[in-house]
Amino acid sequence: MDKKLIKNGLVVTKDKDDRKFRNGMIYIEDNIIKFIGPQTEDLLQKYSKGAEVIDAAGKIISPGFISLHSHLYSAVVRSIPFSGFDNADFSFISWMERFWYPMLEDRVTREQMYIGSLANMLGNIRTGITTTTDTAEGSYALPGAMDHVHRAGEESGMRCVLSFETTGRISPENQALGFQENLDFIKKVNHQNGRIKGRIGIHTTFSCPTELLQEARKTSDELGCGIMMHMADDRWHNFDATRKYGKRPTRYLEDIGFLGPDVLLFHCAYMDLLQDPEIFKRHDVKIAHNAESNAIFGFWPDMIPFIKEGVCVGLGTDGQTHSMFEIMRTAQMLHRLKYENLELFPDADVLGMATNKGSEALLMEKEIGSLEVGKKADLIMLKDRSAVPIFEENVENYIVSTCERSDVDTVMIDGKILLKDGEFTEVDEMAIYAKSKEEAIDLWKKNGWPLP
Repeated sequence: MDKKLIKNGLVVTKDKDDRKFRNGMIYIEDNIIKFIGPQTEDLLQKYSKGAEVIDAAGKIISPGFISLHSHLYSAVVRSIPFSGFDNADFSFISWMERFWYPMLEDRVTREQMYIGSLANMLGNIRTGITTTTDTAEGSYALPGAMDHVHRAGEESGMRCVLSFETTGRISPENQALGFQENLDFIKKVNHQNGRIKGRIGIHTTFSCPTELLQEARKTSDELGCGIMMHMADDRWHNFDATRKYGKRPTRYLEDIGFLGPDVLLFHCAYMDLLQDPEIFKRHDVKIAHNAESNAIFGFWPDMIPFIKEGVCVGLGTDGQTHSMFEIMRTAQMLHRLKYENLELFPDADVLGMATNKGSEALLMEKEIGSLEVGKKADLIMLKDRSAVPIFEENVENYIVSTCERSDVDTVMIDGKILLKDGEFTEVDEMAIYAKSKEEAIDLWKKNGWPLP
């Protein structure tokens, strides 16, 4: 049995009472938290026997962050030497059709999906993300794409919820391959009760026929696996749905019986704010709010009506950004700017979106998302480099408003330390990045882009 005792830390639990312990300790057996609370000499004596003792003096201990949306392979397409905009007037759907699909998504290889996913996972760990949720793209990397993403998850040590992005935009045959890729992966990993789980991944309402969405719903009910899908990140979702079905996407999805508590929808930037929040609440639909990625593309999502209705809203990276600290701040600023209200998105709530709301969105709130007895030992330790004392009253403000990815000192996932003193303990980070650079250049060559 592996035993670890973390002592002398400022512990932020993010449990239902949002408890904090100024001089706290956490005792872990294998991957499960067995004790958490104020530190005393008697407890130190009790739990230190046979345990690895970790001194967290001067550090803040928090639940690991949970990213609800990503395209992990996109490490190999970040900072590409071509914008994709040309001289054409920009719309997101035209950019996708002129650039993203033909030059990136349709050309990525299985090896690029592996190394890009692994590189992105390391970047996630460096910013304190302990659980990532991925929708793998690569319709011409089928079959077998998910085996390569799975390999990356195993080697990184991350907790992962993985899916393949099934789409009907290419052909019925390719759509069937994508759906089967999800089923094969789910049947391979979900019974193992390990760090990695599978869900059914669907692209969008505009790229998938009704029959596919209904098949996904039926299959999820049978397997108990859950569904993930992009939803109204761009206005095109609404235009397409009203043209085809005479109703906006949410009403369409409700009418075909797609919505449910196991449905996680990414983005939700252009919604019917008069009707959709109530529909989401009625069906207990969850939202992955990708604040920074949306802002980069000029989108202006509004989560306030959904949060007021009681809908579960967590945070995601969308693969375009790493830092959950930046994402928390962006989510906070977007809504305060939109409403001209500085009291919106208080720090405690924003930190909750990155932790316990993330676990709730994945239906994993009994396992992760807060530091409590009986839960998995997924936690991070942050350096305290503040110019003022940090204690119970201001620690959440410090994490949300001040911390950077460079402040992530230690990351533990499933009871295993993967990052210690800012260095990876299990993998050669620089070798992985070097391989990712090689694969990125191969992709750039295919598109005739400038090379280094």
